[in-house]
Amino acid sequence: MAKWQLVPPENNYWTPVNKGFNNSNAKFVCSCCRLEFPLEFCKDCGASRYQLGTSTFSGLFCEQCEMGSYVWDCPSCTHREKTIFALYYDSSQLIIRKKRFWE
Repeated sequence: MAKWQLVPPENNYWTPVNKGFNNSNAKFVCSCCRLEFPLEFCKDCGASRYQLGTSTFSGLFCEQCEMGSYVWDCPSCTHREKTIFALYYDSSQLIIRKKRFWE
């Protein structure tokens, strides 16, 4: 059974060490209309696997071409929000860990 949760907000979790997000283990949930949307294929290269990343803001990026975004727009109500507040993952399928300082 899926156990959906948000990635912790600390920057040490939002790094490429956390990868393997796809449409079966991750989804966006709109905080406005509460509808759920599985991850889509990368709009830039068509790949289906994503990783976390951060610079100034935390976001979700394609593992293949490394393109991505820090925000997500709900396809239903068009509400825009930061990825960090909308991306849920199935913790029974993915293990999210903090990046160690030497990685």
